[in-house]
Amino acid sequence: MLSVSAQTLVAATVLVLLIACLLWLVFAFGLKLQPRASKGMAAANVLLASALLLSGLRGGLERPWLTVYAADLTGTAAFALLSLVPAWLEEGRPPWRWPLALCLLALLLMPGFVMGWPMRWHGTVLYCIQAPLLGLASWQAYRLVRSRTRPAFALALSFPLGALTLLLAARAVEPLLWPGNTPDLRSGSGFNVAWLWAGLVLGMVVNSVVAFLVLAQLVLRIRKLTLYDPLTEVLNRRAIGQAMEQAHARWRRGEPYALVLLDMDHFKALNDTLGHGAGDQALKALVGALKPCVRDDDALGRWGGEEFLILLCDTGLAGAALVAERMRANLEAQPLLWGPEQRRLTASFGIAEVLPEDSSPEAVLMRADQGLYQAKRQGRNLVQSRE
Repeated sequence: MLSVSAQTLVAATVLVLLIACLLWLVFAFGLKLQPRASKGMAAANVLLASALLLSGLRGGLERPWLTVYAADLTGTAAFALLSLVPAWLEEGRPPWRWPLALCLLALLLMPGFVMGWPMRWHGTVLYCIQAPLLGLASWQAYRLVRSRTRPAFALALSFPLGALTLLLAARAVEPLLWPGNTPDLRSGSGFNVAWLWAGLVLGMVVNSVVAFLVLAQLVLRIRKLTLYDPLTEVLNRRAIGQAMEQAHARWRRGEPYALVLLDMDHFKALNDTLGHGAGDQALKALVGALKPCVRDDDALGRWGGEEFLILLCDTGLAGAALVAERMRANLEAQPLLWGPEQRRLTASFGIAEVLPEDSSPEAVLMRADQGLYQAKRQGRNLVQSRE
């Protein structure tokens, strides 16, 4: 029979997990926030709650081995789901192989204790299977956050999953530290009570951290919609305009910049003959030709229609001419394939650098625009500047 303190902790943990499950179901079906990840978290919480209930009830049943086996498998499945959640948050391909392999290992090994293996090693084997699953979840969460922020912040957010991994590892080595003990959630030992307390707290923290990651993904998605052009996935007009204002403020502190304004040649004719789908594909191909020439400190944005603007930091007119020529050559060497049709893509470029008399970036942009129209008048597929 469970001791009072252990029973209370198990009941509280089950209650917390079931509440978390309901909240994740609201995320998945009500708010439509990261549905796959939210459903995975809901399933993981209900499986963990089921495993705890089965572990607590098994002592009063006539065939306790059945509940032992069911608790082992549901707990392992819960941790396997947790290892997949970070990939679902990233909307990438989840790492199925290791979780599936460890679940199959639990499926094959756990009946051995029913058949007569020493029960004192039951927890060691079980937690040695489950701990790597949580370790994988912690690593995946770290990678997800690290790709978007600093290592220290990524480490802090993945720490609760790492701490749960260590908690399972501690349970696995309990028989080695205390040879007389059999790992059992029914035990009223100080180690077991402390372990249950830690599991309760970390369970709440892990759910909170994953909920934070879901909301952070939502914020990033909104930010992307606000700042980026949905078709070409480069900065929109507002965002590239803000980048120019910032560059002009830096220029007042001694950092030069240049602008490259380009317009795809004969774009309306391409749209009229091949359709808007081909036009969209041509714009994507244009961006693909531009991106290799744009540094991390520079900014590439869609100015409107088939016009694109590139902000080149710490660059003068000569450097801008070299960059624009590389872009022009890249685009010309990359024809558009649209069904049986093959179309040569070209663009006209206007370049300008900031000058001492420029009171705003609009003055620089005006000269780049004049260079663009000069390139158009001179036959297109050219790079031109206006002093």
